[in-house]
This record gives sequence, structure tokens and C-alpha cells, in this order.
Amino acid sequence: MRRLCFALLCLPGFAFAADLRPVPYDTLLPQPHRIETFDILPSAPEPGHRIDQHWRTTGLTIGERLAGQTVHDTEGFDTLRGAPTQPLRALPGAPGQTFAIAHHTGFGSNALFPVGPKGADIPEGRGEGSAALVFDTPQTAMGLRLHAEYPDPLGQRPAPGTALLTFHHATGQTSELSLPLTHGVISLAWRSDTGIIALTVQNTDPGGIALDDILYDVTALSG
Repeated sequence: MRRLCFALLCLPGFAFAADLRPVPYDTLLPQPHRIETFDILPSAPEPGHRIDQHWRTTGLTIGERLAGQTVHDTEGFDTLRGAPTQPLRALPGAPGQTFAIAHHTGFGSNALFPVGPKGADIPEGRGEGSAALVFDTPQTAMGLRLHAEYPDPLGQRPAPGTALLTFHHATGQTSELSLPLTHGVISLAWRSDTGIIALTVQNTDPGGIALDDILYDVTALSG
């Protein structure tokens, strides 16, 4: 497993384990694809809809962790430990500690809030959790949008934290990315010649994170 800084990944031609490499999110949108927006549920302000089971949509399952992993409380954030078992499966967390889906001002639509150790009912619990995305088929291209702290023109909010993304490839390899977060929405996308079968997301952002617009099943990719 390799840990690499996001800034390094932005260098032209930079690639790492299993041929995983970043691409602009918007370059995937013109290609045929699926996208999970969580807008199938009615828009509701936080705390929104509490989800106590895995989230299932065509070709994609989202849970708190992968089967074989355990979740630990690290200063109010979920930390994943242990090696996943094969085949990779996404599992929910304890009641009230899996997800919330609610209207998110930063995205302007519904988004998924991974719920941490403090639970879904309070702001300090929404966004501090982990998420595990498992695809039905290996993905040669995928993307998502992640929101950390809100824009802070007056400099009064705490500095954004870090997200840890772990990619599980169809070959059995893993790639780990430590991503320094910024205020507002971050659009992320990757290509992999060997195929991404799962992705876990953990974070240490003071305000917690939200996920939206998960883009997958991209076909006819060029460039």
C-alpha cells in the first residue's frame, strides 16, 4: 500500500499503484455514465433522513465499512481497521451511526453525510463517519464530489482536515491517498486500467464531510 499526497498526484503524468491516476471530474461527464445524487429521497434539512442500512443503487452499494473491517472512535471520527474479506461487501454501522441524507447548502441538493461516533442526531456526528463504496463491476473511471468546511472569507472557521481514500483494485492491490481538504466542494476523479472495485473514505475534518454526485460505470472513455 502506498500513501501519496494529493499535490503530487496533480503533477502531469504522475501515476501510482495499479495505474490509478487523477483526471478532471468534468472530463468524465460527457461520457455515458451513471451518477448517484441521492435525490431519490425528498429534500429535507439536516438531520434529514437517517439511513441505518447500506445504500443500494444500480451497480453500487454504499456502507459504513467493508466486511472484515472494524470501526473505532478516534477523537470523534470513525477509523477503519482490519483487512477486508473477499468478496468485498459494504456493511452498515450501528443504528444511528451509518448515514444521513439531507439537503446540503454547499451542493444545493441532497448529499450523503457519513455518520460518526456521536450519532446522526447532532451536527457533531454528521460527517465524521466513514463510507465504503463497492461497485458491482471494476471501474476503469470514477469520480465523486466531496464537501468539507464551508467557504470562510473572514478566516473564522477551523482549518479543514484530511480525507483518507483507500482504493481496492480488481487485482487485489490497494492504493491509499491522503487528501488535504479545502473549504467548499472538491471534485475528484480517477482512471484505473486494472479497475477499481471498492473505495473507502475516512476523514478528520472539524466540520465533517458530505459526499455527492458519485460518478461511475463510465464507458467510451477517451484521452
